[in-house]
Amino acid sequence: MTRYEQLAQQIREQIQSRVWRAGDKLPSLRESGKRAGLSLMTVVQSYQLLESQGWIVARPQSGYYVAARSQALPQPIRGEKLLVSEQVDINAFIFDVLQACKDPEIVPFGSAFPDATLFMQPKLARALSSVARKFTPHSSLANLPPGNEALRRHIAQRYALNGMQVSPDEIVITAGAMESLSLSLQAVTQPGDTVAIESPAFYGALQALERLKLKAVAIATHPQHGIDLDSLQQAIEQYPIKACWLMTHFQNPQGSSMSDENKKRLVTMLREHQISLLED
Repeated sequence: MTRYEQLAQQIREQIQSRVWRAGDKLPSLRESGKRAGLSLMTVVQSYQLLESQGWIVARPQSGYYVAARSQALPQPIRGEKLLVSEQVDINAFIFDVLQACKDPEIVPFGSAFPDATLFMQPKLARALSSVARKFTPHSSLANLPPGNEALRRHIAQRYALNGMQVSPDEIVITAGAMESLSLSLQAVTQPGDTVAIESPAFYGALQALERLKLKAVAIATHPQHGIDLDSLQQAIEQYPIKACWLMTHFQNPQGSSMSDENKKRLVTMLREHQISLLED
């Protein structure tokens, strides 16, 4: 642990033990550095770390203050660990939810779309206008499947920087993540096959299963740790699962992220049973 991380941990423990309460002003950067025998830059790094973690907030020309901490929500009561559905029938309900989201008086917790007021519309309009001026009659042809060659090459370069050898010819550009996931699901399943999904699951996954006439096995998913791997193992042993559609990072709707240890266990489990993984 670095020295700035040590200082951050010390301050964090003081906040947790209520030495510093919400709204209290912390010692200045110079004062903290003098007390701890650390350089100003080290203290700055420590305070910035605490700020990024939500423990403190900076006020211009005033200093750093202890942030208000919200009370942790109670864990939801766990229901059935496995839920098998021979037929997914969700479209009508989803359309009702999305229609309701059009009402500006409704906060759309059932939708995956951000608040429309957050979009930078003037900046987006300028970007679209700039592109339109440069657009030629043949520009659209360059973006036909499998996608713009220059873009696929840039994506391949990003993979290369992360140690993965992927040819631009192996990359397909789609009109959004849902099209990509649906095509992937079609490639590894046939109508009537069984797919493991999370419970609760992203409604787009349920729509894709319904459209492709696939069966679903819903696996209990924890709001902090992600999908229950023991339940997934049980499902694999009981049902002819051909694919898993999972969100390992910031799962929708719960927000959970799987640990690296659980990801490794998941990959080992699916490789052993030759089950395809679609990571949303």
